[in-house]
Amino acid sequence: MVKRVGDRFFVAVAPQRGKYDIEEAAKGGINLLINFRPDDDSTGGNDLLTMLSAEIEAQARAAGMDYVHIPVVPTQISDDQITATAEAIKQAGNGYILGSCRTGMRALIMYGLAQSKIGAVKPEDIIAMGKAMGFDLMEHRERMIQLTKAHTEAEKAKAAAKG
Repeated sequence: MVKRVGDRFFVAVAPQRGKYDIEEAAKGGINLLINFRPDDDSTGGNDLLTMLSAEIEAQARAAGMDYVHIPVVPTQISDDQITATAEAIKQAGNGYILGSCRTGMRALIMYGLAQSKIGAVKPEDIIAMGKAMGFDLMEHRERMIQLTKAHTEAEKAKAAAKG
């Protein structure tokens, strides 16, 4: 099942069926698949919950999609992972993006953090969206707020430098 969480960003939520979901996503207009699941989070198999990254990438590319692997452990999210997610979203241009992980929570967390980093969404909105999907994102609230503040301050500094 896929849920829309932004203008161009969708999250795959369980259950996921592997190559069939990838093919359906491509047919539905998804241009980029971002896999947030580390390979050691899987056991090998034929669905998205057990396929290794290389297998998912091969399926995505065969279906005509671009693919990015940003392995994330929710309690160990780095600034580099947030930046990589924001860059992947930016590089997708106007294309549609599917974030995938075991349940959809990691993908939503990473979307929220990346969007906070560029000032594109309010943390409260992402937290409310997560709640509506059955996910508690409160432990990431403070980081989203800090990222939003840093973006706002950087934009103010740019404006002040211009004059």
